[in-house]
Amino acid sequence: MGKPYLGLVALFRVVSSLLCFITSPSASAADVHGGEQPLAKIAIHKTVLALRDSASIFASPSLLGKNDEDTEWITVELVNKDPAEDDWVGVFSPAKFNDSLCYPTLEDSYEESPYICTAPIKYKYANDSNPYYTSTGKTSLTFQLINQRSDFSFALFSGGLSNPKLVAVSNTIVFANPKAPVFPRLAQGKAWDEMTVTWTSGYNIDEAYPFVEWGWKGHAAMRSPAGTLTFNRGSLCGPPARTVGWRHPGYIHTSFLKNLWPNTF
Repeated sequence: MGKPYLGLVALFRVVSSLLCFITSPSASAADVHGGEQPLAKIAIHKTVLALRDSASIFASPSLLGKNDEDTEWITVELVNKDPAEDDWVGVFSPAKFNDSLCYPTLEDSYEESPYICTAPIKYKYANDSNPYYTSTGKTSLTFQLINQRSDFSFALFSGGLSNPKLVAVSNTIVFANPKAPVFPRLAQGKAWDEMTVTWTSGYNIDEAYPFVEWGWKGHAAMRSPAGTLTFNRGSLCGPPARTVGWRHPGYIHTSFLKNLWPNTF
């Protein structure tokens, strides 16, 4: 059996407002206030194992993107009989994040191997939505997840960001098609009648043929093949990019649409 085709089907209109940029409120606030990147405050390499039967964490729904969505909101239910003000929940992807994923490097300066070898992709304090968390030991948090080509899990930590202690780990959740092509980007090509289409997926070229299917309305569609690029740990300069900061970027596909005509759709 041959390889499946991986493409974006589109009919392009040349209009003055071809691209628009959407900035989320949280991103705007970060830009205004500046300062240290929030995830950089987490000393993940200092994590120690402190699992407790009295604490639990559960994420739902377990299956995302049933209708081909590439982003969804999920709910995390948390129970902790020994709550503290600095408890926090981290989101990990891939879902498995223990020391079996550690990447050996001569540049590591840690006295011993860390228990966790990948940083969370986002986090929230446990009391983010419930100011009474330290009294009740229960709370519910919501996270927006985007399809990032792998599964997700959630972990409860005590000890704050500087001395994290792993207290509980959730179930695994995943998108229905984690490798699906997502996030198409359009840009002007080198010539006036050329446009580039770039997108990301979990498919390498030995798994699927990337292409863009396009054309003028009422005419036969055309297919433009796409080139595929990626990079690995060795492409980066060193820790933490090669170690706890590493996450596979997926495969970046770019196709060139040529001989376009203005004011035509």
